[in-house]
Amino acid sequence: MTKLLLPFAALAVLTLAACDNAPTNEPAATVQTEPNGTTTVQIEVPDALAPAVEAAANPQRTFDDLRNQAGAMTDQAKRDAVVNARRAAEAAARALGQTEAEITQAGDVAERSAQDALGLR
Repeated sequence: MTKLLLPFAALAVLTLAACDNAPTNEPAATVQTEPNGTTTVQIEVPDALAPAVEAAANPQRTFDDLRNQAGAMTDQAKRDAVVNARRAAEAAARALGQTEAEITQAGDVAERSAQDALGLR
C-alpha cells in the first residue's frame, strides 16, 4: 500500500521543489531547453524518494493501480490510505525544508489525490 501512496508524496514534493523559495541545498534542480523547444527538468532527490519519483513519472498508471486495488479495500483501509498519503507528503516536504504553508499544501494535494483515486470524493 505504501508503494502506491509514494507517488502522491513525490508529486507534492516535486511541485514544492520547484517553488521560488525552495531550499538551496536540496533538491538541486536544473532545467535545460533543447533547440527543438523541448524542456528537460532534472531534480536530485534523496535515494529514499527514487521509487516515488519513478512512479510519479507515469501518474496515470499509478492512479490506475490504486483504483484497481481500491475495489478490494475496506472503507477503513481507504481512509487509512488517505491519512498515510497526507502524512507521507507532509513528512517529505518537511525533509526538504519547506515552510509550514508548503507542508500543509503538500498534504492537501496528496489527500485530495488519494481520495479521488480511491473514490472517496
